Amino acid sequence: MRVTDDSSVKYAAVLRLLRVWKQLPESDLSRMLRQYYLITDDFREMEDQGLLTMAFVGDEYMISETLLGRLWLEQYSEKENSGNAI
Repeated sequence: MRVTDDSSVKYAAVLRLLRVWKQLPESDLSRMLRQYYLITDDFREMEDQGLLTMAFVGDEYMISETLLGRLWLEQYSEKENSGNAI
C-alpha cells in the first residue's frame, strides 16, 4: 500500500492566513502555522502550483496569495463544509 502525502490541509491553512493578512514574511507565516513545520520548499511547491507568490525582500521572502490561490481555497472550503474534504 502506498502512503500519499495530502498537503491540502496545510495549503488551506497557509491560504487562510494570507487571505486575512494579504502578505506575510516567510518567517511569520511559518511561526503562525508552527504545527505544520513549514519550510521554504513547502512555499515553493505552492508557488509552482500557482497558489501564491514569493518575492525576496530584504533578507527573506514575502509571501502573497494569488487569484488561483483564492479560488483553490474557496473550492476546498466548499468541499470541506459539505463533508467531502479533498
